[in-house]
Amino acid sequence: MQRRSLGLIIGVMALFAVVGIGVTQLQGKSDTGSAYSADVIAALSSGDTSGFARALTVRDFKFPQDYGAHPDFQTEWWYYTGNVATADGRRFGYELTIFRRSLTPTAPERSSAWATNQLYLADFALTDVAGNKFYNTGRLSRGTTGLAGAVITPDVRVWLENWSMEAQNPDATTMRLRADAGSDAPIALDLTTIQRKAPVLEGDRGLSAKSPTPGNASYYYSLTRLDTSGTLTVNGTPYTVTGNSWMDHEFSTSSLSKNAVGWDWFSLQLSDNREIMLYRIRLSDGTTESTSDGTLINADGSSESFTLAQFKIEPQATWRSPLSGAQYPSKWHLTVTPKTGAPITLDVTPLMSDQELHATGTYWEGASSISGMQGSTPFSGYGYVELTGYQPIAAGDSSKLPGSAQ
Repeated sequence: MQRRSLGLIIGVMALFAVVGIGVTQLQGKSDTGSAYSADVIAALSSGDTSGFARALTVRDFKFPQDYGAHPDFQTEWWYYTGNVATADGRRFGYELTIFRRSLTPTAPERSSAWATNQLYLADFALTDVAGNKFYNTGRLSRGTTGLAGAVITPDVRVWLENWSMEAQNPDATTMRLRADAGSDAPIALDLTTIQRKAPVLEGDRGLSAKSPTPGNASYYYSLTRLDTSGTLTVNGTPYTVTGNSWMDHEFSTSSLSKNAVGWDWFSLQLSDNREIMLYRIRLSDGTTESTSDGTLINADGSSESFTLAQFKIEPQATWRSPLSGAQYPSKWHLTVTPKTGAPITLDVTPLMSDQELHATGTYWEGASSISGMQGSTPFSGYGYVELTGYQPIAAGDSSKLPGSAQ
C-alpha cells in the first residue's frame, strides 16, 4: 500500500491472499502465522456489502479522531513507508502496514471472548540497500482479547500483537512504530515519526474514487512529510537511522471495477520539501481507469489535485521475479503538469530490483530514488512505489507492459 497506500484499494488485494478462513465470524484462538492461501478470496470478496457504510459523499474529517478506526466500513488500513539512513550513509527502506477487515457489518452475539467479526493483518518489510537484501513477513489475528485493534482513547493506537503504531502526544502528531518479526525474519524496527505537514485529503477533499461507479471509493488522507528517527535491527545488528516517512490511511466499502487488474502507486518526497502522490489503476484492455489521479503538495503544506490527463507514467525497464515469475516495470519516467508553472519531470529508480513481498500477498513494494527537473530547477529525493496485479510471464512471452498512464 500502499498503497498504499494510496488513492487506491491497497489493502484489499493484499487481504485476498491471506490465510484461508472461509467463515464469516471468527471464534477460537489466535490465527497468527505465515501459512497463506488464496482461498480467502471467496470469503473476503463476495461482493455483499449490505449493512456497511459506503464512501459516497465528501466527509468532514476531524483529527485526531480520524487517525483511529472506522468500523462501519468494511476495509481499512494504516500504511507507513520510509527512506532512512545511518550517519555514515547506509540506506534502508521500510514498510509497516496494518489492515483491518470486517467480515460482517455487526459483531457476533456469542458468549466467547474470542468471538469477533474483525480480522487484522499486517505486512512488515525492510530493504537493506548496502547488504542488497530485502526482508519481508506478515501476520494476522482476530481483533479481540487484546490481540489486535485500533483505538483513539486514551490515545491513538493501532496494533497487531507486538507490532504497533502508537501516539506519543494527545494530537497524535508524534507516533512510535514498533515491530519485531521474531523467528519469521531477522528484522525489527523502533521508529518515531513527527508530522511536519497537516493531513492531505486525497481526491475530492478526501473522497477518492476508484471507478466511475458511485460507492467504488475510499476516504483517504496522507501524512506526506514525517521526520523519522530511531533504530532498525537487521540480523541482530542495530542501526541508528534518520530520514523521512509517509503515512496513508484509507477506509472504504468498495472494490475496483470488474476489469481492473492492478495498480501502480507512487509516493515521492522531493528535496525542495514538496511531495507527489499519484496512481494509475490498470484495466484488462491495457488502458487506465479514468478516475486515476494524484496530488502535488507544496512546501508550505498547500496542495492541488490533478487528473489522469495531467500526468504520464512511462516504464523504462523491467524486472522478473525469480520467485513468482511476475514481470514488473523497474524504472519510470514521470511527467506531471500542474495547473501553474512548468511541467515536472521525474526519473524514479528502485534502490534494489528485488523488493517483492510474499506476506499477506505477492506484490512489489520498493524504496526508490528520484531525480527531476521543473523548468531549469533540478531536484532529487526518495520515495516508494507499489505495483500489484502483475502476473507471471511465460518464457518467451513478448507481451509488453503498459507504456503510459494515458
